[in-house]
Amino acid sequence: LLEILRDIAVFLVAIIILVGFHEYGHFITARKCGVKVLRFSLGFGPIFYRRTGKDGCEYAFSLIPLGGYVKMLDTREGEVKPEEMKYEFNSQPVWKRLAIVAAGPLFNILLAFFLFYFMYVIGVQALKPYVTNVEEGKPAYTAGIRNNDLILEIDGNSVIDWEDASYTLIQYIGDQKVPVRVRHEDGTEAVYDLNIDGWSVDRSNPNFLEPLGFMPKLYELTTRVGFIADNSAASRADLKPFDKITGINGQPINSWFEFLSYIKNNPGKTVTFSIQRPNYDSKNMKEPVTAEVLDSLPYEEKTVDITPVADETGAFKFGIAPFSDTSKNSEVRFTRHYGFFEAIPKSIGKMYSVCKLTVVTIVKFIDGNIPVNNISGPIAIAQSAGMSLSVGIAYFLSFLGIISINLGIMNLLPVPVLDGGHIMFYLYEMVTGKKVSDAVMSRLVYVGMSLLLLLMVFAIFNDVYYN
Repeated sequence: LLEILRDIAVFLVAIIILVGFHEYGHFITARKCGVKVLRFSLGFGPIFYRRTGKDGCEYAFSLIPLGGYVKMLDTREGEVKPEEMKYEFNSQPVWKRLAIVAAGPLFNILLAFFLFYFMYVIGVQALKPYVTNVEEGKPAYTAGIRNNDLILEIDGNSVIDWEDASYTLIQYIGDQKVPVRVRHEDGTEAVYDLNIDGWSVDRSNPNFLEPLGFMPKLYELTTRVGFIADNSAASRADLKPFDKITGINGQPINSWFEFLSYIKNNPGKTVTFSIQRPNYDSKNMKEPVTAEVLDSLPYEEKTVDITPVADETGAFKFGIAPFSDTSKNSEVRFTRHYGFFEAIPKSIGKMYSVCKLTVVTIVKFIDGNIPVNNISGPIAIAQSAGMSLSVGIAYFLSFLGIISINLGIMNLLPVPVLDGGHIMFYLYEMVTGKKVSDAVMSRLVYVGMSLLLLLMVFAIFNDVYYN
């Protein structure tokens, strides 16, 4: 319950920041263009708090926290006194109306720059782009990539961490091959053509690199058990934390990924684990507990039979997680700090890469290369917001920046009811010299609103189904 309340609270903070800045873009630009603003609202629907400022504008919070709006003086929404017509929105030159409408999305992109800037100044935890779990027969292995290779470049684009690698690879979805430069463990470098023909991103599988046959090296993952969930299949079978799994059904395993691969290929089947159980006194165990310490302890060999249990989605779970040796973190993780001036070009680059990724993702949604079940709604966004803040302020700033850019670019789509739809109307007016009639605009806005509501329902369905 506390986690849910945390997610809701963080989500509301995120909405206030993102929507508030978006609407402020409309608000301040309207003021600069000489248009009278009647109301600035965060949220839609019934107003539960309002205050009228000295400027005559009503500032309000509304009940539904999924957006906001700026209400301007407009003859289409009510009678306007003759002496106030010069402040009326619809009578302004088309370039002013276009600027007012475009300012919201552009302010979101501008906000992302500042969020990324502070993130880089604070310092971000990054993951070195080492690969692991390279599976024989899959594209990465066939290309020549091996465990512990370090990715240096993807199609000539420099790769510093796994975020760089992931963002770059996703942009090539739908292509057949992409050249990848790696450095092997022996220090030699090579360029391999990675076959990505048919590769896609599926929300049901968060390990979207798995079909390519490799995974990010998060830390040294052995087959030692680190966590066992209460009332899980593993806890009922008497598996213990720090147990080291050495075999499955008589077959030796050497990595956690081998274990996962076996489980994936044999869903629901009872498994006989061969384990080594270390003998230790938990009261005298020094922190932090490392793999080296555990490996030095005497142990007894045992076998444990476990039958996985299906969860509500039908996935079979044992209820265990691998032991994470934090003493090895420095080998694969590092904190990147940037100076005040150094962070400026980095923030611009990050802003550009996220904008590019967002546009590419939208295109790949449209052409079917990315399944629509990846569309997220407010529930998934709230969960992501809460999780990002729990990891650290830098992650939360990064999350806000990415969502802000997504919000800005999505609003620029030429869909009636979105800012992009109005921009489309004004561009038509600039080219033809004629306004789109109110009747036509109303019908198109109705269609756009219907499509938007359907998309929202679909996104919420995805959230509920996959969570």
